[in-house]
Amino acid sequence: MVVTYIIFNNPISLYDLIDQKKVSGFYVVWPQIRIFVEPIYSFIFYALTLNRNFYKPVIISWILWLVSVVIMYSLLSKQAVTKALYNIFYSLMLFLTLISFVALVPVPGPKLIKPQNYIAVDIHSHTLTSHDNVAPADISLKAHIWQGYDVFFNTEHNHSNGYVKFPNEFKYKVVYPGMQMQTKDKISVLILSSKEFYGADYKNLSLEDIIKKAHNNGMIVIMPHWWKWHIKTFSELKDLGIDGFEIYNCGYRNFSSSQRSELIKFCIDNGLPMFGVTDWHGWGYMADVWTVLEGDLSYNIEEQLAKRPKTKIILYRQEQSGSVFRFVFEPFYTFYYYVKNVELKYFVSFITWTLIIFLIVVSKFFNYIKNYFPLVMALLYSFTAIYFYNIVKNVDSNTIVVKSVIPALIAFCLIWFVLWRLNDTNKSQKYKS
Repeated sequence: MVVTYIIFNNPISLYDLIDQKKVSGFYVVWPQIRIFVEPIYSFIFYALTLNRNFYKPVIISWILWLVSVVIMYSLLSKQAVTKALYNIFYSLMLFLTLISFVALVPVPGPKLIKPQNYIAVDIHSHTLTSHDNVAPADISLKAHIWQGYDVFFNTEHNHSNGYVKFPNEFKYKVVYPGMQMQTKDKISVLILSSKEFYGADYKNLSLEDIIKKAHNNGMIVIMPHWWKWHIKTFSELKDLGIDGFEIYNCGYRNFSSSQRSELIKFCIDNGLPMFGVTDWHGWGYMADVWTVLEGDLSYNIEEQLAKRPKTKIILYRQEQSGSVFRFVFEPFYTFYYYVKNVELKYFVSFITWTLIIFLIVVSKFFNYIKNYFPLVMALLYSFTAIYFYNIVKNVDSNTIVVKSVIPALIAFCLIWFVLWRLNDTNKSQKYKS
């Protein structure tokens, strides 16, 4: 490990996505908790910053490698077929549990530190009142502050009801009203406002009519993740009155470099501001992008954006390979990517935890852990299901939390409980024999 670190370590430098140049005066700081939980923390950051189109091949690769290792271990230790199958299923449950941990546990990511007179703004985020979000307004507020954002817009899907959930003392200071509205053209836009508005007034309208209506009401309209739809050209959108474009979106990172370069050039040539956004839905609490502009926090941020200021899109990220070779050897690529970018103190923490885990595995104490770990997981998932039930019991039942998250948590709880009982039964039979 140490030799690998010495050979490959070359940490990421923050850069502006617009001009591809390193930025001075900007840097990121990591939460103190990271050094104490480094192996898990580094995996969470890796998982949450994957390209969206990488999810499927990456998960398949991890599962195949995991199953292969378990099968090899079972063969070498001459285990019975039933025991080998149990170990495979147990390992897959461990992996899926880690994935659910990545998605749902509020572990803060890197925080941007910036020079004076710069404002970090996120124009695209959601809360629980959007059908596909899993976190309430207070958590959205904390997550944005954790990440170093000064201000952000609440942009629920097709309504503006989420804004009322935010504490009054933060309204028009940290969080501003907005909305992501679907148009009759099968494309959605971000509407950003300096005052609360009734979102239903913008339903069932064409893109052109929404832009006109928003402008008449003193609002600005931004095109989110254009590459998701490829509907209308940049010029057509500009002619309709669009006020700016997203060029980076943490939820949809699958934007080709060539198309992004075309969009950047178009925005520069036409004086349109560009944005990098979290598109936060509560799935994980880490981002790798910040839109910054020179401004004054004592003034209304929507009014400052309406003047089409020059922005910087600060990225803590490197282009990720999409080669077949990478996906075939994904676990090894993950370690290489980690070693290449990690700071020394966190690498030391990683090695320390690796040694601690090894010593635990070879100790007698490990059998005790194996016996009760499934029960602990079952209890943890039951408490988590109760937590999500409590936050959605007064929310529209059409949310993903009600339809998918809570049923999945209950299923995980039951599976871990069954694994605990099976393990307990096997232990009792072995003791009797």
